Amino acid sequence: MKTKIMVGMLICFSLAAFTFANTGKAEVISFTGKAEYQSSLGWVSLKVGDLLDSGTVISTGFKSSAVLKIGDSRFTVAPLSRITISKLLETDSGTETEMNLSAGKLKIEVKASPGKTAAFTVKSPVATASIRGTSGDFYYNGILIADTGVWMYESESGKLYPVTAGQEIKINKEDKTITPHQVFEEKTNPRSDSTDTLSSREAVLPPNTPAVTERPMDKNNEPQVGSLEISLTIPE
Repeated sequence: MKTKIMVGMLICFSLAAFTFANTGKAEVISFTGKAEYQSSLGWVSLKVGDLLDSGTVISTGFKSSAVLKIGDSRFTVAPLSRITISKLLETDSGTETEMNLSAGKLKIEVKASPGKTAAFTVKSPVATASIRGTSGDFYYNGILIADTGVWMYESESGKLYPVTAGQEIKINKEDKTITPHQVFEEKTNPRSDSTDTLSSREAVLPPNTPAVTERPMDKNNEPQVGSLEISLTIPE
């Protein structure tokens, strides 16, 4: 009797898991140029209406893109990009999706169906971003530009940063996280690294180089005759 009860409980739990947590599909709703996915037969060209499973790798070529639909959410794989759909889960409460971006850019528009939730996580080699019902652009090198809603950005070290609509966060060449506030400061107060001034050019001229003064232009936008001055200093 105990054995039958245990078997019955296992069957019930299995049916419940199957009912309330199903593996979802990503539908291809449009594409341009060379857009492919990797299958057991190798790389196959995407077609509108294709249903892709978890574990599928998608790659786009030059001037190519692909748009995927998962529930009411849209994901645009930009040109020269590669993603892996690592999780596709549908439950009674909503969807849970996870992707890995190894090259290029992914444009994300996460939208929950009425009465449900939509959780999304995207990972790159240097950062992870997660959202619920919002949109933005995420790049493989860790740049996140938030369009709407609130993102949660996790650096490779595990530190979390909230990123709100209109903000940007990124990783610099030293693998340091540049926060939204720091990015804003960079854009509003750019530092001038230009050294292309007359004094800097003169400082690197070789010895005995003639100093040339540009001709002034007349009213017809023609060089004035006799206005070119050349001087040469020869050391004693």
